[in-house]
Amino acid sequence: MISAVDLSRTVPYDRAVPRERAKTFADRLPAVVPREEEDISQLSDDMADILYPGRRPRPFRVTLEFDAFDGPDHDRAAALARRSPQYAATTGPEGGRHQAAFGTGDARALRDLYDIVGRRPGTEVLVDGKRMPYAAALWLPLFWLFVAGEETA
Repeated sequence: MISAVDLSRTVPYDRAVPRERAKTFADRLPAVVPREEEDISQLSDDMADILYPGRRPRPFRVTLEFDAFDGPDHDRAAALARRSPQYAATTGPEGGRHQAAFGTGDARALRDLYDIVGRRPGTEVLVDGKRMPYAAALWLPLFWLFVAGEETA
């Protein structure tokens, strides 16, 4: 026997299907500000990496930090460090300190500078702005491969 359906007791379709819930409270808010900026050139490299990872590629750099010293090689070392596109000199109670970051195109200048200050106490090698284990023993020889690439080109 076929029974008639009482339509007065049925739930309308839009109420019967549950809506997908927002994952966060911010997802419930109306879009006032776009989620991504069009131009991120004003952001620092670190901030751009945090907010928009992978959107702005950064060049790979190796940085040499060394203390100012007395001697005939200091002027030559300081001149080589100033050739870096990212050079900074600081002075403190212990004395001056130079910081020079070099990209792959400047591998020869980095090698020449490291030949002068590499064995001096207080010299540090940073890989992409960070202290890494075996930076001088492992990363610098890998970086010297770019010098060999310059000579064959």
